[in-house]
Amino acid sequence: MARIVAVINLKGGIGKTTTVVNLSAGLALKGARVLLIDIDAQGNLAMALGVRSPRTLYEAIVDHKPLADLRITARPNLDLVAADESLLLAQQAMAGRADWVRVLEQLVRPLRQEYDFIFFDCGGSLTVLNQNALIAATEIIVPTTVEPFSVAGLEKLITQIGRIKGSTGVVRAIIPTMVDPRMKQSIQLLAHLNRIYGRLVMPPVRINVRLSEASAVGKTIYEHDPRSRGALDYAQIVELLSKEWNFQPASSSPARSPQIRAIAGVPRGEPLVTGDGEEQMSACPNCGHALQRATVAGYRITYCLNCRYRRQELIRNER
Repeated sequence: MARIVAVINLKGGIGKTTTVVNLSAGLALKGARVLLIDIDAQGNLAMALGVRSPRTLYEAIVDHKPLADLRITARPNLDLVAADESLLLAQQAMAGRADWVRVLEQLVRPLRQEYDFIFFDCGGSLTVLNQNALIAATEIIVPTTVEPFSVAGLEKLITQIGRIKGSTGVVRAIIPTMVDPRMKQSIQLLAHLNRIYGRLVMPPVRINVRLSEASAVGKTIYEHDPRSRGALDYAQIVELLSKEWNFQPASSSPARSPQIRAIAGVPRGEPLVTGDGEEQMSACPNCGHALQRATVAGYRITYCLNCRYRRQELIRNER
């Protein structure tokens, strides 16, 4: 049964779509079967992946078409149900239904056996569709910038999630995005997030122009610049969430195929996202727990799952 993941924050411009694209693409490269569903009327997900779809989520909601008939293949292992401005009308139609809060849950139910992960790319406000996504979700990921207003809004969002879901236990990760490690405020707010939310906080995604470039040209960060800071940061989060979710790719995974490597721009024999994190290296210098290792996008990374210690060795020049 697929894990249904809502990626949400009620503030715009904090990297939700970028996070959805690069987490899902990383999982697909590892061999996961992933479906993306855009529930934002801006329809940015198709643009970020460089694809077009003649059919959208509107047809499932209003015309009662099955999602299976509306999806397109965006990448190997990665399917998409696109959106556009017609979702504004769809939400009005949903609001008049007796079962309005479970429309998305009912739509995705027939597809849960076909996928390992189903991601909802949510909009920047608590719309009818976003409430549907929260109800349907088995996991919630919250990207957030490390700015005062964003951090303050995060507490309110998690409170709302608790009210809708009856518990905040479905929040699986908080992903700090656009982090500038040169700024004192960024470091202080990142430390604050770690104090308040502990292990929910993923390693930060550093500010990197390659991420915005990738979206502009319709590529994932692994395709656009697989050795950039953005690729490194998102690939490490893919590794951590794969462990959290106990995802084990099949031995015949397409993630090992030359086709996937060519798309990602990674030579044979040099993994983009590997399962090497299982190998224990040594004790963490901070907490004494066993360190893990991963080879990611041209880096060798040693990290601790307990305290988030990380040390990386540059294989090729980082950009």
